[in-house]
Amino acid sequence: MGSGEELMINLVAGLIFGAICAAIAHSKGRNTVGWFFLGFFFACISLIIILCLSNLKEEEAKWSANEIEQRRLREQLRQEQLKNEALRQHTVARLDIHDQKLGIDTRDVPTALPLGSLSSPGLIGASPSSPPTGLPASGWYINSNGSQEGPYTFALVSARARQGTLPAETLVWVEGMDEWRTAGSIPNLFPA
Repeated sequence: MGSGEELMINLVAGLIFGAICAAIAHSKGRNTVGWFFLGFFFACISLIIILCLSNLKEEEAKWSANEIEQRRLREQLRQEQLKNEALRQHTVARLDIHDQKLGIDTRDVPTALPLGSLSSPGLIGASPSSPPTGLPASGWYINSNGSQEGPYTFALVSARARQGTLPAETLVWVEGMDEWRTAGSIPNLFPA
């Protein structure tokens, strides 16, 4: 074989490899002209490399789908937050109306009461009366059947007394008292 035939075979092989690399590059969303020349000059090596590269079209489609899903989830989260805020405002308004009708203020009740601190469902509420002079509004303890409960606010203890779930002979204590005293002996605790 002469050098002319060998040159012609190399040229045809380069064109074939260039065309194959360009076709694969096009299907993977890559630069077809660049891959044609790489295939033309580096033949099999370029073909192997382009076959191993990821498909940019698939990756772009995944990113696009992911972005659409993220946008949908953000909107769904925003809608849920709006619904929750509307429900919270509605609930607060209803509780305020309820408080007005009963003449109590439930916003004074601490949010972190110990488990079992409300022995009946109607005890959430504050007393319109205030603690006796010199005694704090919070930190009240109840000794019920030998077990100590609390600390509670004076408003909660007073609400239990008004509801009838705190007998007058139950012992109560708050810092500032020398000893445990019966609930009935505490001023402002029971309704007049």
